[in-house]
Amino acid sequence: METASGDIPDSPRIHRRALLRGGAVASLGALVSASAVFAASDTASGASAPGGPEPSAPALRLEKFTDALRRPPLLRPERRGGYDELTVRMRTANVTVHSQLPPVRMWTYEGAFPGPTIEAVRGRPLRVAWENRLSGTLPVRAVDFGQAGGPSPDPLSNYPGTQGCREVAGVAGLQPWAAVHLHGMLTGGGNDGWMENLLAPGDVQLSAYPNEQPATTLWYHDHTHHVSRFSVYAGLAGAFVLRDPDERDLDLPSGAREMPLVLADRNFALDASGALTGSLVHKVEMVGTRLMRVHAAPYTLVNGVIWPYLKVDPGWYRFRVVNAANSRLYRLMLLADGVPVPGALKVIGTDHGLLDAPVPVEGALNLSAGERADVMVDFGAFAGRTLKLVNTADGVTPGASSVRDDLLEPDVMQFRVTDRARSARHAPPRTLSPGFRRLTPADLPAGAPVRWVVLVGPGTADVPELWEMEELTGDETAGLTFPAAGIVQVADADGALTTLRRTAMDYDDGRTLTAAQHRTEVWKYLNLAASPHPMHIHLAHFQVLSRDHVDITGFDRVVRGTARPVTFRSAGVLEAHERGGKDTVRVGTAGRITPGPNGTPGELVTAVVHFPVVGRGVHHCHMLEHEQHMVRPLVVAPAGHAQTGGHGTSGQEHAGSHH
Repeated sequence: METASGDIPDSPRIHRRALLRGGAVASLGALVSASAVFAASDTASGASAPGGPEPSAPALRLEKFTDALRRPPLLRPERRGGYDELTVRMRTANVTVHSQLPPVRMWTYEGAFPGPTIEAVRGRPLRVAWENRLSGTLPVRAVDFGQAGGPSPDPLSNYPGTQGCREVAGVAGLQPWAAVHLHGMLTGGGNDGWMENLLAPGDVQLSAYPNEQPATTLWYHDHTHHVSRFSVYAGLAGAFVLRDPDERDLDLPSGAREMPLVLADRNFALDASGALTGSLVHKVEMVGTRLMRVHAAPYTLVNGVIWPYLKVDPGWYRFRVVNAANSRLYRLMLLADGVPVPGALKVIGTDHGLLDAPVPVEGALNLSAGERADVMVDFGAFAGRTLKLVNTADGVTPGASSVRDDLLEPDVMQFRVTDRARSARHAPPRTLSPGFRRLTPADLPAGAPVRWVVLVGPGTADVPELWEMEELTGDETAGLTFPAAGIVQVADADGALTTLRRTAMDYDDGRTLTAAQHRTEVWKYLNLAASPHPMHIHLAHFQVLSRDHVDITGFDRVVRGTARPVTFRSAGVLEAHERGGKDTVRVGTAGRITPGPNGTPGELVTAVVHFPVVGRGVHHCHMLEHEQHMVRPLVVAPAGHAQTGGHGTSGQEHAGSHH
């Protein structure tokens, strides 16, 4: 096997059309056709590459909806001395993801992918011993490619195998170090799974989780610095369900009618004959040292099964949806006979708990990496019928094509509705959480600190950037000429101008953002890049106040500053799953960004952030291919210890301290 400078030998090139069968298949991008599939055609077509014959169709085919959806194993803690306690072992295992594919070598929690669903109860502190029993090197082949391949402009990430790619140096021999982060759990920095506190094989990470937050769906995953894009891809992820008596009293669907749906995408290697081997392949497009596309793989897994089916009875079901993909944004829609079912998905909860009332999804449910949505579906009108959950692209209607090139396969899973009598039980109540209240600007405390975080496309280092900013006073802006590196001006809907100066960008820049415990802050995320970014804050939870569309044409991508201010264009609409408590939010449109007559569109997302716990954490982009570049440290200090006057601080002065 050659290094990053050489091509990897692989099976013959496979024409994309040889991987698609069914009706209405376009030559580019994603379709939302009920018949489009990613599998071998009955007769392989397209030109053979030098070095071997065209692989036969049976070797490539993965039949859709052949395997039943798996329910992840359930782990409940044992009560000992006032605490709930649990041991979770990481171990290397062979996992079956499709009955027609050899078992896949993975790093797992308890031998399963996704890992077991951990179930805990609000108000009962939980102690988890995360044991690292992993063995062997990383079971993922990491490659990249420098240009689109195959007979069409599709990127090679839409193909299985590694033909036309280069080995990513230094990945093949990665040892099984680990750091477990319970994403969304409000726990102190010492228990948060700090990404540099690595766990060697044979060691144990002891974490205490207070469980003092509303009933919700969280998830746990590896957070090893610089490596999480590979370790999570290798299988280190699982769901965590927190329950409480208030939720139980709602009589929501439970048992067989409540199911986690952990979404992910994966790619696999091919052998010399063109057959899928079951070996994981992580493939991205690089031009020089610049990442051109984040990871997007052709095979969709739900609860560790490729394109599964689930038998359901007519009536209400509850699905806890977790986007555990490295980077893919899922635009989920339910189809009956290829036609969308209006309002089929009813959101009852978000990242951090139940809403006050159910909200039907208009169009698609857009979940970016790391986000969760608690949804209910009524199959009562579909007795004896088959429905599909699909991943749409750019708001395309079913049966129409899109030129979006990072999403090839629309199908996610199939629902087979029995012809039994309809059950009217478990309908969502009008009121879900009486204690939940949507915040408005009027709820902000006087003097609440305002943070600006600006997201920028690749610069001289060829990596995406996260800029922490500070506001300049009128005196500080005197004499400035525009554009200037690291200076961004923003005009709001009323024309009021804010001038921002970059204070930090790299992870190891010395000025750490410090917040005060129990204080409320306003965070403004401004996206000046071409792609959406899911932004995640550790040690905190928040509500999204607004999503505004802005014109970013005035940003000079060479100088790295605004020649003309970013200007307000229109107020956006918060989606159903964005109206509750959050820890991750998409900043940027869920569709393709296209310059128009009103300039280049960007987004400004405003959130009200609360910090209930203390310690050292991070805030970062949850696209794992971006995470190592778009990450900054965050310290939450007790209010009496948090300093004022330094970079990005809030609270009271602490003499002599600087984080």
